[in-house]
Amino acid sequence: MIRIIRQYHKTLSVVSPNLAANSAFELFKKVRKKNIREREKPFFEKAHHYDLNYQGKKIHCYEFGNPENDIVILLHGWDSNSGCMYRFVEPLLEKKKHVISFNLPGHAFYEDSKTNLQEARLVFQHFMKSLPKEKNVSIVSHSFGSAVTAFGLSNMDLKVDQLVFLTSPNEMEDIFVEFKNMIGLNDKSFHILKEKANKILGERLEDISVAQKLETAKFDHLYLLHDKSDKVLPYTNSLAIHQNIADSTLIEYDKIGHYRMLWNDDLVNQVISIIN
Repeated sequence: MIRIIRQYHKTLSVVSPNLAANSAFELFKKVRKKNIREREKPFFEKAHHYDLNYQGKKIHCYEFGNPENDIVILLHGWDSNSGCMYRFVEPLLEKKKHVISFNLPGHAFYEDSKTNLQEARLVFQHFMKSLPKEKNVSIVSHSFGSAVTAFGLSNMDLKVDQLVFLTSPNEMEDIFVEFKNMIGLNDKSFHILKEKANKILGERLEDISVAQKLETAKFDHLYLLHDKSDKVLPYTNSLAIHQNIADSTLIEYDKIGHYRMLWNDDLVNQVISIIN
């Protein structure tokens, strides 16, 4: 399938750069909704479900534990759902935490199947503002969810305790360059695609990074957990963030995978230790 998509956009880039950029932009926003896996189902079966209204759409939220306890937010990545974070739930409940999560727009049971970083950021901020003001809050996020967390907290009048990024992208332009190469866009079409992204984000892609956003976020400490052999998001992303953020700790893993890490006992225990 990717060969067909690449050939289509490679040809269209020559014939009509604008059409190629428009097609690529819609493809970039598309979420591949996957079936809920067996090991994720208990998350949805055991959680207390509630909805938040955001611009007429329902954001599906889930919570576990005593609302009187301090809060830990679990935030999933791209093409995923809150259930992928289920392995962290029971250990956090044992530590007397109130665990809350939500499905990012375009994901899981959301009525639409497209989203972007700006929409996800706004939904994140809407969700954060709905939380009790007097509770301590920590966030455990995976992959794209880490970028959403950094962008969401940037310049927000809210401080959180621990940030735990289970992998993270960094330079936003790098993601688009990788996408450009994957689908075969020429430079002219790519320039148009970037301008579309710049307009939505309200700033230039080449000026945006997770590390830069974290500089204006309020948190006690950032922990970056990343597999040195990660084939989805290179380890160098977390390394660059760590080098730019003074209040951060980088914890390396090897061969635990990008997605498999969420079910790795050693990593889960490490996260619980950090949060506790």
